[in-house]
Formats: sequence, C-alpha cells, structure tokens
Amino acid sequence: MQKVIIGTAGHVDHGKSALAQALTGVDPDRLPEEKNREMTIDLGFVFFPISDQDEAAIIDVPGHERFIKTMIAGANSVRMVLFVVAADEGVMPQTVEHLDVLKLLGIEQGIIVISKTDKVDKTYVALVEEDVRELARGSFLETAPCFHVSAATGEGIDTLKKTITEECLKMKPLPHDGIFRCPIDRIFSMKGFGAVVAGTIISGRQKKADPVEVLPLEKKARIRNLQVHNQSVAEAFAGQRTAFNLADIDLSDVSRGYELSILDYLKPTQVIDAKFALLGSATRALANNQRIRLHKGTSEVMARVILLDKENIKPGDQGYVRFKLEKPVVAERKERYVVRSYSPMRVIGGGRFLEPYVFQTRRLLRGERATYLRTLEDTHDRDLVETVILHAVHPITDEKELMRMTNLPLEVVMADTKRLLDKGTVVKMKDSSIVHATTLADLENRCLQAIEQYIKQNPLKVVMSKSELAKAVRISRPAVLDRVLEQLSNKGTVEVRTDGVRKTGVESKLSADAQKLADAIEQYVINRGFKPFRFIDITDAFPKISKGRAKNVFNYLHKNNRITEITDGTYLHNETLEQAQMKLLEHLKAQQTIRAVEYKEVLGVSRNTARDILDYFFDHGLTVREKGTHRLAE
Repeated sequence: MQKVIIGTAGHVDHGKSALAQALTGVDPDRLPEEKNREMTIDLGFVFFPISDQDEAAIIDVPGHERFIKTMIAGANSVRMVLFVVAADEGVMPQTVEHLDVLKLLGIEQGIIVISKTDKVDKTYVALVEEDVRELARGSFLETAPCFHVSAATGEGIDTLKKTITEECLKMKPLPHDGIFRCPIDRIFSMKGFGAVVAGTIISGRQKKADPVEVLPLEKKARIRNLQVHNQSVAEAFAGQRTAFNLADIDLSDVSRGYELSILDYLKPTQVIDAKFALLGSATRALANNQRIRLHKGTSEVMARVILLDKENIKPGDQGYVRFKLEKPVVAERKERYVVRSYSPMRVIGGGRFLEPYVFQTRRLLRGERATYLRTLEDTHDRDLVETVILHAVHPITDEKELMRMTNLPLEVVMADTKRLLDKGTVVKMKDSSIVHATTLADLENRCLQAIEQYIKQNPLKVVMSKSELAKAVRISRPAVLDRVLEQLSNKGTVEVRTDGVRKTGVESKLSADAQKLADAIEQYVINRGFKPFRFIDITDAFPKISKGRAKNVFNYLHKNNRITEITDGTYLHNETLEQAQMKLLEHLKAQQTIRAVEYKEVLGVSRNTARDILDYFFDHGLTVREKGTHRLAE
C-alpha cells in the first residue's frame, strides 16, 4: 500500500495548521499550549486519503524562528511540500528560511499555497504570488502549481485536494531494497503497551518479527506491535509513517533525533567528513573551527567545523569539511544535512555527508583528505568498495564494516569483495581484515625503509622487534604485519626471527670508537677470570661511558657470542667459559663426579659461583646432576 509523506512549510501564523485541518478535518495541533497560543510548536500529524486504499500523512511543522530545528526534523522525511504564504503578509523571513531548508534537504516536489485569501483583495493576492514566484526562481518550486485558498471560507480547498491526490498517485513508491532506517520524531507511552516511538522510514523495510537497534544507544529492542498510519501491520516500508511499540527499552533513554535500524549496521560517530555549501544569503564567511548547529535526520547536535580545502568558505561557495560533533550520532554516506549558525540561530548552509566513519590520525593532512573526499564524491557505487578499501587509514575489519562505510547492502559488498579477492586487487588477512594489494606493496616498501633506518640509527642492533616495526610503520593489526613480513621473507629481502626482523645479509658493525670500547670491555671481563659479572659492573668500570652506549656494545658482545649469560643477568666471557669447561672435563676424567664445593677449588671462586657454572653446563647437556653431584652425560 503506497504511503506518501507531505509536509507544510512557511512563516509563523501563515495558516499551515488551518490548511492541514481544512484538508483532513483534523486539527494537527495536539498540545494544549499550541491551542492556547494558537501557534504550532511541535510536529503535528494528520492523514489525507488519496484513494480507497491509500492515504498520505501530512506533517505540520512550526513556522516560528525559535522552532526551526523542529521544522527541519519534520521536513527531513517529506516527499512533497505544501509551501504556504499568507496573502495578507506575503513573503516573510521564515518563508525564505524554510525554502532554504527544503532545497538543502533535496525536496523535489511541491505545491505553492497562497493562504488567507479572504483577508485581501484578488489584486493583492496576485502580487503575493508574483513575490513567491520570484523567491522560488531556480528552485524545485519554480514551476510548481499555485493555489489561492482560504481555510476560513473553504475557497480553493477542494481544487487543492484534487491536485494533491493526483500528485500523490503519480508518485513512484520508494524502493524497499535499501537498509532499514527510521529517524525518531515522536516518543510516547501508551497504557498497557509501554514505549512507543514513531517516525518515517527513510529506507528499506522492517518486519514486526525482526529486532531493531536503537541508536546511538546501540541497544537491541523487540517490536511488540507495528503500526503504519494507525493500522497494525506485519511489515512496514520506506516512505511510511510508522509507530513502533518497543520492548526492552526505557522511554527515558530515548529522545527525538535517535534512530532505528537493523542490528550491527550503523555505529555512533562524532567525526564526519562532508561537502558543505554556504548559502549566498549568509551574512559572513564560514571560518575554520567555527561552532555550528548540525541537523541530520531528526537530530540537532553542536559541532565544530574544520575546513579541509580552504581558509574560509564565502557566501555562495562550497568546500570539503570535517564536523567534530559534541555528541554521537549515526549517519550514512550521501545523507543530507542542514547547518545553522550557533548564534544567532540562522540556517546558513548544508550538503551531503561523504564519510560518516572517519579513522582519525594524529595529524590531519587537510589537502590530502580533501582530495580523497573529492574522489569519493565522484566514485560510482560499483567502484565504491575498492575505493574505500584503497584509501582506508586502517585495514577494514570485515565485510560488515565495509557495509557501514559504503552504505551498500551486505550482499552487494560481499559480491564486490569476492570479485576483488579473485582478481588479487584486495587481500584478506588471517584475521579476516581486508587490505588493498596496493596498500600491502606500499607497506612492504615502508617496512624496508623503517628497518634500514633502524640499522642506520642502531648499527649494533640489526634485529628490529616486530613491535618497534609496527609502531614505525603504523600497522595496527598483527595479521597485516605478519602478511607483509611473509611476503618480504618470500622475496628473500628480510629474515623473520623469534626476536624480530633483520634485513637479509646485514650484519651488525662497530664504529672505530665502539670497537675500541668493546675491546676494553672484553679485556676487563677476561681479567676477572672465573668471576661472573653483571652489566652494572661494566658501567662501574667505565664511568665516563654513557649507559646507553655501554649497553649497545654489551648487547653486541652478547649477540655475537663474545659473552654468555650463565644465570639471570650474570655473564662470563666465552673464552673464560671454555676454560671452565676444560677444567671440568679434566676433573671428571680423573674423578668421574664433582660437587660445587670441589669445583670452587678447581676454579678458585665462591661456592655459589661454582654451583652456577655447574648448573649452566647441566642446563646445556654437558653433565647429569643427581642430588647436587654432577657427572659427565653419556
């Protein structure tokens, strides 16, 4: 069953609510305050029959400047607008502002209604129509039909009804194959039913049997009952005014501006990149880091706007921007938005989101980002998956994340990803993350450069740990680093070891000064005889040498088998250790067994030192130990 959403627009007290009541017989003003003040302050909803089976919902929006945010929330989902201008006042400030909002939201169909014609003569009505036509020039209303009506006398109402019906019946139903989304514009509780939220489904379809996610709460909810235009249904579709009776949700946690969608599709974000156009009527340029009011869907959120390709955006100009939001929202690529100045609160521009889920980096390269957004803006949906993977700052986690980033149905994303995988254009890691082949090739080069730079800065450390390499190249996923190193290893470029990575064929080298220090350290530890040493003994023996330099040379001697660790943190020179082994073998050849108390006499060391050296030989399979007695292993 086709449902059409119609919205009213126009200045305060120009007769929008009276028109809606004249068309439907129902007063859209439901709040006592609205009736007392004779002014709409919240969204009103009435239904207009267009056939025996079909009807349209008319969303009546407030016209007062203080309620522009409510007007934007209501206008966001309409397909046709009744643009109302009072004959006794003509074009007024909110007439202009409402038209700006409608253009920014991409509304394509409308009817001009000159209201309150009973209050002026026909000549004045004609002049008002001329003014409205002039205002509408270049907009979707330029060729729109215009009706002169009076809700008080009924003049023109029947003719307007007929035209609205004809226009609604000509409208093509919205496609239902998109992903379900429904911005919430009403929240209330019904006795015996609990929480009810309502809105207009802007894409996809939703079955009563399927759960939904309340966003940005990221909370799953069951649907107890589903109503479209006050009728219970099993399934609701895009373009329909729908009420959801939700279980598992506390009504106090939900507000206008929240949204319903399928599970695990949209994620809250506070950074969005977009194309922005500043209205020609704006009184001043948009400055970098300016605080603004961002309207999308039915929500309003404060934000800072970062200009990516210009120092400022002048009235009538456009540019690429980044919005840093003060509260999280959910959004899709290509979704339209409206911007109002923070103070005074005036509509100043809007545009479309290009990338709602931005991976922030430590340093924002504005020019590069703007170039990417320009590419993204021009990319056809068939190439979108590859473009997003290619330009991703971090590897794409999986196809579901790709779905969120591209806003394409999951089956489309999976088919495109498979095609790219089969061609070798993209590569899937062991953890299922997805990386473009070009990115992997670039990471290979960057890894090699990082290893070479590391060797240059640390000539004694030819092995670079994986964690150091990942940090240098900014690879966040171990699976990606492993894949890059695997490819480099297969090419024979690097050697992957348990302690890290080294460039093939590169050996550590000592400078002349470092070699001189190494020789001095070796001589010092050899002169100690069989007395083990620690690193602190080296720094004490060479107080004029920095600890860092001494440590580098010490590590070099260890890695190049000049000194050997016999216990945790204690060492002997290899030549000294060989002498200790020779003396042990000579003793065992004569006596068959030895204990620490005997070995200390052989070496001339303490009993503890003798025991440590004996344990080292036992650990390395030279001897067998039984109750403190050692004998030669067979």
